[in-house]
Amino acid sequence: MTTYQKTALALALATSASANASYTFTSFGPASWGASDATVGVAGYTIENFEDVNLVSGLQVGVVSPNGNLAPTSTLPNTFKPSDDGFGTAFTIGGGGVWDGEHGVINTRTNQTFSYGESNSWGNLSFYFTGGTSSAGFSVQQMDRDAEIYVNGTLKGLVSSLAPNFVVNGGRQGYLRIDASGGDMINSITLRDNTPGTNGFSDGYMFDHVAFKAVPEPATMVVLGGGLLAVLKRRKSR
Repeated sequence: MTTYQKTALALALATSASANASYTFTSFGPASWGASDATVGVAGYTIENFEDVNLVSGLQVGVVSPNGNLAPTSTLPNTFKPSDDGFGTAFTIGGGGVWDGEHGVINTRTNQTFSYGESNSWGNLSFYFTGGTSSAGFSVQQMDRDAEIYVNGTLKGLVSSLAPNFVVNGGRQGYLRIDASGGDMINSITLRDNTPGTNGFSDGYMFDHVAFKAVPEPATMVVLGGGLLAVLKRRKSR
């Protein structure tokens, strides 16, 4: 494993994955592009559409590439609009990589395109979920080569096998949802190019409509717990 790959996995490893961790992968193909939250199973989730640089609470994005990294952040360096790409039309193929709205996030340290041939500027992108989540989903565009999916820093398999409804080529792939079970949590999700000879880099991806089940903050849990105790006390007094 190269130094860059080790760095990518270290950034993605928010917590150690449980030995008995169980995850289910559900994919929706290009024909479902732009479908409702209910259709892709994320109704009621917290949604990030990348329409501005400020991410929703509970989500961070990080990128690792040979030409530079984007440390996990809740504030992106730029917004990315596919139609503004000055290097080509890869992110508008097939109708475009935006699930909804006008913007998305791509796997570069600036969230802006570089020359498509500048392979060392296209890196491994990770989503980080503060406090963890039991379920998360996102759309994928322009995955023209197979990629590996890591959950909590542990390789779970290839997109081609985990998302069989995806067509791995240019254009829209679809939507992927990952669900944890047995009390396990998803702390991070990373995608890494699996093309031999690329050292895990060089392919460009675009993501949109990141959805996740938000975990209540400790203060919220205290308030909820206090409310439950009050209800129990009232019932007991009766």
